[in-house]
Amino acid sequence: MREESQSFPPYPTEPSGRDETVEVKAWVSDGSRVFGLTTTATRRETQSRHRHIEELATDPRVETASPLFDALFAQAIEDARLNAVSSIRDGAYRHGEPIPCECYQTGEKWTYVWTRDVSYATHLGLAVLDPERAATTLLYKVSPFRDGLALPEELPAGGLQIVQDTGSGGSWPVSTDRVSWAFGAEALLGTLHGDARAAFADTAFRALSGTIEADRLAAFDVADGLYRGEQSFLDWRDQTYAPWVIDDLTTIATSKALSTNVCHYKALDLAARLASERGDKARADRYAGWAAELRSAIDRGFWLEGKGLYASITTPDSPARPVEKFDMLGLALAILTGVTGRDRARRILASYPHVPFGVPVYYPAQPDDFCYHNRAIWPFVTAYELLAAAETQAVAAFDHAFDSLVRAAALNLDNVENQEWLTGRTWFDDGPRISSARQLWSVGGYLGMVMRAIFGYRPEKDGFRLAPFLTAHVRDRLGGDRAVLHGLGHHGRRIDLVLNLPPRAAAQGYYALSELRLNGTPVSGAIFDSHLRDDNLIELFFGDLVADESDLTLIPVVEAGTHDDPLIFSPREPVITDLNIENGRVRLNFEGQPPRSGRSDALLFTVLRDGEEAVAGLAENLWHDPLPLRPGVRRAYRVIARFAEGGNASHPSREAAIETGAVLTVGIDGPGVDRVGDRLVFADVVVREAGDYRLALLYRNHSFHIQTGVTNAVKRVSVLGNDGQQIASGIVQMPHMTPVNPLRRSTTLPLQLQAGRYRVEVADFFNMSGLSANETYISPGGMGGPRNEADIRALDLIRVG
Repeated sequence: MREESQSFPPYPTEPSGRDETVEVKAWVSDGSRVFGLTTTATRRETQSRHRHIEELATDPRVETASPLFDALFAQAIEDARLNAVSSIRDGAYRHGEPIPCECYQTGEKWTYVWTRDVSYATHLGLAVLDPERAATTLLYKVSPFRDGLALPEELPAGGLQIVQDTGSGGSWPVSTDRVSWAFGAEALLGTLHGDARAAFADTAFRALSGTIEADRLAAFDVADGLYRGEQSFLDWRDQTYAPWVIDDLTTIATSKALSTNVCHYKALDLAARLASERGDKARADRYAGWAAELRSAIDRGFWLEGKGLYASITTPDSPARPVEKFDMLGLALAILTGVTGRDRARRILASYPHVPFGVPVYYPAQPDDFCYHNRAIWPFVTAYELLAAAETQAVAAFDHAFDSLVRAAALNLDNVENQEWLTGRTWFDDGPRISSARQLWSVGGYLGMVMRAIFGYRPEKDGFRLAPFLTAHVRDRLGGDRAVLHGLGHHGRRIDLVLNLPPRAAAQGYYALSELRLNGTPVSGAIFDSHLRDDNLIELFFGDLVADESDLTLIPVVEAGTHDDPLIFSPREPVITDLNIENGRVRLNFEGQPPRSGRSDALLFTVLRDGEEAVAGLAENLWHDPLPLRPGVRRAYRVIARFAEGGNASHPSREAAIETGAVLTVGIDGPGVDRVGDRLVFADVVVREAGDYRLALLYRNHSFHIQTGVTNAVKRVSVLGNDGQQIASGIVQMPHMTPVNPLRRSTTLPLQLQAGRYRVEVADFFNMSGLSANETYISPGGMGGPRNEADIRALDLIRVG
C-alpha cells in the first residue's frame, strides 16, 4: 500500500482559519489499483468525507510516484463514466420524460445536454477519452429545420443549424455563442478516424456553414466587424451585466462579447478548413477571409492597452466601446485560437487578477450580487487558462492553475461545478448559488490538464503531436523519475506515454522536450498513424530547465465575505437623474449608487456622448456639455463611475437621450400601413431631411419569461425607395419582456437616407423555435409549433446624424 497526504491552507481572513487535508491510500486488488481518499473539508452535497475509486483496465490511467496525482486522474475518469448515460432529461422537454441518447449528461444536477457545456467539455478532454460518445453528444445539439418552414434564401440548401439553447429573451440571436460547438467539433476531428471521422466532418461542415450564414445575417455588425450577442457561459444576466439590462434585453442583443466573438472566429476558421478538405475553394476562401477580418476586429474592438487585457463586453452603442470588465474564458480562448499572439498572451496571463486558490471567471466582482458566476472560480475556466499558459510557456499562470485544479478536485473528492472565489469552497457566505458534482466541463478540464498539457498529447487527422509542458513545480509534485499515461486510445491503437522526469529544480521554469522514442526508435515532429503498431510505447526525455520570469497579479487580501470592497469590486452603475437643455446645450445630472452596506467611497465619473467619451475624471455629479445640440438629431448619454481608490469601473448607466424632433413614429393604424400576405408593410414613410437614421419597431413580446425560451421574435426589415428598389435590409430582434413593460424598441437597423418617401416591409426570418430539436419543448414555440411573433405597434425612424 502507498499513502500520501496533502494539506491546503485557508484564505487568510476566513473565519475557520484551519488547514484542510486530503489523505490517499492506494493498493492493488485483483490486478486493479484501488484508491481510498479522505478529506477533512465539508462537502456540499454529502456528509461523506470518503471516496473509493477502482481503476478499470479499459480506461486510461496514470502512474507516478504521487498517489494523489494518480487518484485524482482516476477520479476524473470515474466522474466521466458516471456522466455517461443512455438517456437524458430536462423538465422543459417532453415534460421531463427520458430522451434516449448514448450521451454525456452535463453533471449530477444537470441531466440534459447543453451546447456550450458539451462543446467545451469535449474540447478540453472528452474527445480523447471517448470520441464516439462525445460525438453523439455534440451531434445532439445539431438540428434541421422543421418540415414546411420557409427558410431564408441565403442559407445553404439542406443545411443544418447548431442549437442555441433556451436562454435570455427567448434565445438566439440575443445569445449567439452556439458557435462554441466548433471547439468540440475541432477536437473530435482529431480523435475520430476512418468512416466515423468522414461522417462527422460532413455533418460538422453542414452545421457550421448553415449557422455561419445565419449568424452573418442576424448577428454581424458591419460597422465594426464584430458579432453581437451575450457572453459565452456567463449567461445569468445580472451576474456580469449591469442590473438594468435584465429588463432590457435588446441591450444584450446589441452589445458584443469577447468570448462569443472568439467562438465565431473558431467556427469560421474550422469551416474554412473543412471546406478546403471538401475541395470547396469558394467557401474556404470566404470563411477564411471572414475569420481574418474578425481577428482584426476583435483587436480593435476589445483591447484595452492600459489594462493589458481584452474587455469582456462592449457597450450596446454605435460606435461600441469596450467596458472595463474582464473574463478569463474569453481571454483564454483568444490565446488558444491565436487571436492574441504570444507576447500579448503572456501579458494577459500576467495582468489578469488572480485569487489565492484560482482565477475568478469575471473581474472586478459585481457589488451586492450573490456568488455564482460573480465571485466564483470555475475549474473548466481554470483549465482553459492552464492550456493557454502551456501554449505560451507562462509558467506562473500554469502552476497557479495546476494547484487550483488539484486543490478543488482533492478537497471536494469530486470535479465540482464551481467555488466561492476567495475561500475556494463550494459553499461560503451566499454561494455558489448552484454547484453540481461531476460537472462535465470540470471533468473535461481535469483530463485535459493531464493528457493534453502535462503529457502533451495532441491528436490530429493522420496521427498526433506531443508537446508536453512540464514545469519545475509540476515535476516536483509528480515525484520519482517517471510518469506514465497508460492505455491511451488513438485511432484504434493503444499508446503508453512515458515522461522520463529530469532532476528537480528550485527555480521557476519548464523543461524543454529533448527527445522522443517510438517503440525504441528516435523520432521527431509529428507521429503518423502509419508508424504505429497496435500497442505502442512512446518515451519522452527532457533537457535542462528553461528559466521563466513570468509573473502573476494577485488581488489584495480582503475580508472574506465582503460584497463591496472597492479594492476588488466595481462600483454600482450611476443613474442619470436629469437632462436639461440650457441655451441649446445639455446639462447632465447624475448620481452614484452606494452599495447596500452604505459605505461611501470617492467616485470619479466618465460621461459618454453618443457612445464616445466626452469627459472623464469628474468628481461632481453634474456636467455641462459644451457641444450644442443639433436640431432634430438625437443625443444620448451614459455615465460610468470609477473608484478613486483602486480605479475599478462600473458598468455604464442606462442610456438617457434627448429625442425632441428626432423621431418619426408611424403607428400600425396609420395610413399606408397594412398586412400584405405574411408581411407588415409601412407603405409611405416620409423622410424630411437627409441624414443617418436608426429604424426600430415598437413592440410587445410576452411569449415567455425573459430569462429563457425560444421565442425571441426575429424579423427581416427591408427598406425600399420610391422607385421600388431596395436600399437596405437587415434583421431586427424583439426579445421577451416582462408583462409590466410598456412598448419597447426592437434592435435597430442603421440607415443612410435622403429626403423622400420610403416603403418599409417587415417579414419573418426565423428563430430557434423553427428547429426540429425544439418540437418536444413544452413551452411556447415548442410542441405547439414554431412561434416567431411580437405585437408590433409602430415604426420609429430615429435621426442620429
